Amino acid sequence: MINIENLNELDKYKKIGINNFLFAVDLFSIGYNSFSIETLLNLNIDNIYILINRILDCNLTDKLKEVKYLFTKFKGILFEDIAVYNIFKDTNLELIMNSSHFLTNINTINYWCNLVKSTTISNELTKEEVMYILNKTNKKLVLNVIGKNNIMYSRRTLLTNFNEFYKLNNNECAIIRENVSKNEFLIKENEYGTYIFNNKYYNLLPYLKYFNNDKILYYLICPNGLNFDSINDILNGESFSSDSGFMERKTIYKIGDKND
Repeated sequence: MINIENLNELDKYKKIGINNFLFAVDLFSIGYNSFSIETLLNLNIDNIYILINRILDCNLTDKLKEVKYLFTKFKGILFEDIAVYNIFKDTNLELIMNSSHFLTNINTINYWCNLVKSTTISNELTKEEVMYILNKTNKKLVLNVIGKNNIMYSRRTLLTNFNEFYKLNNNECAIIRENVSKNEFLIKENEYGTYIFNNKYYNLLPYLKYFNNDKILYYLICPNGLNFDSINDILNGESFSSDSGFMERKTIYKIGDKND
């Protein structure tokens, strides 16, 4: 499965064997290039999944209910807010829980797998932790393999607030360098809030040999600025500026499991 940023690249991805497509959608998505529901309904392709990753307030929940019938024309939804599950649980859509920071243990993952089609696996886990989860899960899971890790999401317009305070020109995208850790962060903003990524790409393709392929529903690629040629080269073994995320090092942010 690949997150589509440019509709002109769809046929190219189909030709190299990618056959599941994830789209951010206007109003309900943040941090990724989004499209109108009407545009997606007019695409002549199968296996369309919708990314709904905004926090839903009451008004937005009501709006989603109003267009629920349109979403049922797609194959599935990757979601974070539980309201999405409650709205679509009575449909035939493939619902995939896609919480960035909470799908870190087998109990949480199996709980959601009893309710939905599948879940993603958090990008904040080591190789051994991913192997353990895949061996213990009761369903096939979605594994992020190429992209940029989501650091945080705020409903505030942080870039706008910052630029207004310092009287700077406003923009919807920026890269900042944190002086203590020396890490760079990619910040994207729209009227719905602010999404912050680690600006370094992760690449888990070299680690797929360790994982049980029979327990993988989809390998998920989120190009986040990489075009088709770059993705195709990466899939064919070309090296690019990236790292292995937390595969070889434990995150300092994840709370340890109380019990095995």
